[in-house]
Amino acid sequence: QLVQEFGEACKNALLKQFEEERRDKFELRMSNVGRPLCQLQMEAKGIKGEGQPYNVKMRNTFGDLIEALALFVMKSSGINIKNEQKKVTYKFNGNTIEGRQDVEIDEKVWDIKSASPYSFDKKFGSGFEEVAKDDAFGYVPQGYLYSESEKMPFGGWIVINKSTGEW
Repeated sequence: QLVQEFGEACKNALLKQFEEERRDKFELRMSNVGRPLCQLQMEAKGIKGEGQPYNVKMRNTFGDLIEALALFVMKSSGINIKNEQKKVTYKFNGNTIEGRQDVEIDEKVWDIKSASPYSFDKKFGSGFEEVAKDDAFGYVPQGYLYSESEKMPFGGWIVINKSTGEW
């Protein structure tokens, strides 16, 4: 059963990266809320930047496949996984922001990240404070928005070194 679920997750990762239509209209999402304000303002005005590097789809696909493998390993080892890739909404001041949380474990929301060896060691390897100190990707607000939308604590990140396989 777990092998079947893993196969479906891999198939969905490929479809997401190579077939899914990308949004043309700007939307603030939990996954982009931590970007620099000037970048978000430019995107909201429809002003295109330099664009993504040629290898962005491959990098994103690797991340999705590593996440699927992480879930497979955790389930195989008996960890009680709930609500993987659950669509969540946070409401504030009459507005909403949407996202997809990665997983709930032990009544906490966790975010799964694949990381370069440098990021794995220097950023995530040094703990929460180090991530929060220099959070160019918005990992902290993203995690807390997921947890606030579900009214449960943010557990942190499950990080896999994409070069060595270390967790």
